[in-house]
Amino acid sequence: MNKSYPFLLLFVLYSLSFPCSASPEQDQLPLPSAIRNLNKQNPELLRLKKLLDSDQIIPFYQGADKILKEANRYRKKDVTPQELTEGLFLCYLIAKAPFIDLNDYENVEWLATYTSVDHHAKEFFTNSIPFLALTDKNSSLPGREEALRFYLSAKALIIKQFHSQVDYAFEATEIFAHMLIDHASGMPEGNDTKLFNKTSALSSRSNNAQFAIKSKERGFIRELMTCFPTKAQEVKKYLRLAGYRDKDIPALLDRTVGRVPKAAYLYKGLPKQKN
Repeated sequence: MNKSYPFLLLFVLYSLSFPCSASPEQDQLPLPSAIRNLNKQNPELLRLKKLLDSDQIIPFYQGADKILKEANRYRKKDVTPQELTEGLFLCYLIAKAPFIDLNDYENVEWLATYTSVDHHAKEFFTNSIPFLALTDKNSSLPGREEALRFYLSAKALIIKQFHSQVDYAFEATEIFAHMLIDHASGMPEGNDTKLFNKTSALSSRSNNAQFAIKSKERGFIRELMTCFPTKAQEVKKYLRLAGYRDKDIPALLDRTVGRVPKAAYLYKGLPKQKN
């Protein structure tokens, strides 16, 4: 066996162990009063909660994805208080849920056959939220502002979670993995297939996460500007919650809304970009 093989294997296995899953920072997610009473919840959503609480992550996401496809009733402007409660609870469950853990090889095999249902649910969780109703100042929905802030916090955290799925140094890790597969004769039988499958899954999910981030950034900035058209600190608070540092925000604004007059207030006080 090549003497460098054990060290190379350890490096690759360590690299492939991140990012494989992500646990949301739930302590930063304010729970609106509308969803604290579980007795008022839809039984279908309570079944989802039970799956999540028992760590049945794939069945949870399958159920959540199915509900999201039928969630138009939650997005209408004339949403009822009960529909809002259900939409918020679904949003909470999806934001709370970890990504599918690829350190478990059975999950790698499952993802090789099926889609990344966890990414899909987190990307489209907004289907459960009636944003127009929550931003309508004439709306009589109880707890409207509290629900709106909960939604913005949840979206910020989900963007941060997607960032945790991106390995910006993955290309180097992938090269090492393929070197092991091609040249390490001492690798136990079957491990080359597992390594290849896991590398492929991580590569695909990293690319998917980058696409989701790009898609969600633009919408998030516009929503924040709608909610806080003159309050730059409120906008920046949610961007920081999404994991952006002050020095990252100018570039984020440039690639989403641009230096248009209505966004000028957001640039004030931020570090200037270096050319």
